[in-house]
Amino acid sequence: MKGLLKFVTLIIICLSFTQDDNLILWQEGSKLTWDDFKGKPNMSSPFKALTESEIKTEISAKNNEAHLIIKTFFDKNNSWVKDIKTDELLAHEKLHFDITELWARKFRQKIKGQTFNFKTFQKELNAVQSAIHEESKEMQIAYDKETRHAEIVVSQKKWEKKIAEDLYKLRTFAIPEVNCTLSK
Repeated sequence: MKGLLKFVTLIIICLSFTQDDNLILWQEGSKLTWDDFKGKPNMSSPFKALTESEIKTEISAKNNEAHLIIKTFFDKNNSWVKDIKTDELLAHEKLHFDITELWARKFRQKIKGQTFNFKTFQKELNAVQSAIHEESKEMQIAYDKETRHAEIVVSQKKWEKKIAEDLYKLRTFAIPEVNCTLSK
C-alpha cells in the first residue's frame, strides 16, 4: 500500500498539467486567430507559420483503477507566423491542431478499459504515449508534404475532409477522461 501511494504521488507530480494563458485547449468548433501565434518566427525556416500543439496527460490512481485526463493544447508562445497571414494558411495551421486532437482520441481509445500490470503501468503507458506521438508526427509530416504547406488547395481540402471524418468516427473518445484497470 505504501508503494502504491508513492507511485500515485509520483505520477500526479510528474504528469499533472495546469491550464495557463499560453495554452489553448482544443474544443469542438474552436477557432484560432493569427493573434494566437505569439512566438518569434524562425526567419531561417522555409515555413510561413508553425503550430505547436501537444497532448498532455494527468493521472490519478486509486485501488485497482487509474483515471487519466488526456487533453490537447495549442501553445501560443511556441507557435509563430511570418508576415503572410492568409485565411488559407490559418486553416492549414488549425488542421495541425485538429490532427493532434485526433491522436489524443486514439490515445484515449487505446487506454480506455484496458488492464495494465500495476508494476509496469508507467512503462506500458509511456510506450503507448510514445507510439502515439510518433504516429502523430508522421501524419503531421505527411500532411505538410501532401499539401505543400497549404499551397495545394485540392490536397488541403482532402485533408480537411479526412480529419473531420476521423474526428467524427472517434467522437466517443472526445471526452478527455478515461479509466483503465490496474492488476497486481
